[in-house]
Amino acid sequence: MGVYVEVVRNIPLLVILYLVFYTLPAFGLKLGVFMSGAIALIVNGTAFTIEVFRGGLAAIPVGQYEAGQSLGMRSRQVLRYIVVPQWMRVTFPALGNQVVFFILGSSLVEVIGGLELTGESYAIGSLTYRYFEAFAIAAILYLVAVQLLLLTWTFVGGRWLAAAPTTREAGGR
Repeated sequence: MGVYVEVVRNIPLLVILYLVFYTLPAFGLKLGVFMSGAIALIVNGTAFTIEVFRGGLAAIPVGQYEAGQSLGMRSRQVLRYIVVPQWMRVTFPALGNQVVFFILGSSLVEVIGGLELTGESYAIGSLTYRYFEAFAIAAILYLVAVQLLLLTWTFVGGRWLAAAPTTREAGGR
């Protein structure tokens, strides 16, 4: 798993997109533009998400595990009642960033012929010769989409994580 994360995190999404779209057919796996784009985004995003989860687990002090065990909890109980709530509190904001990355990263699918906002903006610009206006509208649409997503993410996260103990509440420092 570590090799996958290190390799994929150090290759640009655009290169992964080209590899999926142009290389897999050489091995007999012919995918459409949408499926190639989705696979490239998933392969790239998964590596970064794994790192978010790993970092979240590393942020929980070892004393939290030991405290649960000293109270007579089994390993599953320690995870369920002590570790996972804190882990979700730590990782939830970073996971929101990953969702934003998927939205913004989808603009690269245009380079392999995918129909999406950036490509459509370019097409409109080439028809009307008004590239600035076309891309300004695209930028505004991306901005609105991302801000709505982040507001929703914050609202859901605030309600969902309100009951999760912090490290300090669970007895950490």
